[in-house]
Order: sequence, then C-alpha cells, then structure tokens
Amino acid sequence: MSQKDLADRVGISQPAIKKIEAGDTQQSKFLARIAQILELDLSTLDSAISSPQLLEDRPFNRDGRPDFKIYASAEGGAGEIIRSVDPVDFVPRPTHLLHVRDAYGLFITGTSMEPEYKGGEMAIVEPSMPLVSGEVYVFYAERHGEARATIKHLRRATADKWLVSQHNPPDGMAKDFTLPRKDWTVAHRVTGKFTRR
Repeated sequence: MSQKDLADRVGISQPAIKKIEAGDTQQSKFLARIAQILELDLSTLDSAISSPQLLEDRPFNRDGRPDFKIYASAEGGAGEIIRSVDPVDFVPRPTHLLHVRDAYGLFITGTSMEPEYKGGEMAIVEPSMPLVSGEVYVFYAERHGEARATIKHLRRATADKWLVSQHNPPDGMAKDFTLPRKDWTVAHRVTGKFTRR
C-alpha cells in the first residue's frame, strides 16, 4: 500500500503519513486508525497509546457511561433498511475510535452487500471521513418520519447523484445504480465491522 493510499483511507495527507513512518511524528491521534487499516496490533505502532493510564476512561463519556451509539435496522424495501432514529444501545467506545466522537455502529440487515457485510454484523461508521471512491458508505435519508439507509460501495459522486454498487442486487435491481443526492443527502463512510459470532 502506498503512503497516498494509506493517507486516503485514514483521511489525512500523504505528508502526514510520511512523517509518522519516518518517526518525525511521535504521537498521532490517527495511529489507531492506521493500525486498524494495516491490521496491526496498536502496540506495535505506539505502546504508549494503548497503556492503561491513557485509556482508563476514554471509552466512556465524562459520567463513566458507555457513549458509542448503536443503531438498529430493519428491512425497508429492495436494498434499503429502516434505521432507528435514536440509538438502541450504547457500548464502550472502541479503542481506535477514541478521538472520533461522531462515529457510530449500525446493525446490518439484508443481503445486498454479502459476503462483505452480512446481516447481523455491525458496521463501524465514521461520518467525518472524506468522500473517497471505492469505499463503502451508509447513505441516509429521512422520509415520512422514517430514517432510511442503504449500505453500498461508492463508485463516484457527482453534484446530483451517488453512483453506487452492491454485491447481491435484490430482484429487479442492477448491481450498479444511482441514488439521487436530493433524496439521499448523507453519505457516512463505513470503516470496519464487528462480525457476528
């Protein structure tokens, strides 16, 4: 993986990755994300970041309660889900998301993205990540009082539409299709998952 590829996936600049690799940057809030992408144990990048004193209360809010929001979903039509408007649970914040306050989890429903994302797994979503073609996103819309969502690969974006792909199109749908941005106003990047057991 090139420095540019890694930087794009992390959501930072290529020079920032170069400084981390060269040792010019000794500590970075992005180390946990880099470790996740490279499938490394975080302690191999920076043992201090995983030490108990740094993590003692960060997976929780200031009151000591878990603060990582988890949303439920239900089938909502061909390739769509109905997402709970409010979180259905709060869990301790995953270590790699300690500094990503707007991240959340979303339970997957349906088969349109199998085997990459299976029903019952929880997608890890980071809304503040930049738009990058080729990544998976949760596209979100509120219609008629319901929060609707769909999880798809973003091929590219134009001013008025998202060009997306899915692995297993529902009957009557194509693998590649478009979502109008006027209807699907939000695209949140999926950066990982918790697999079902």
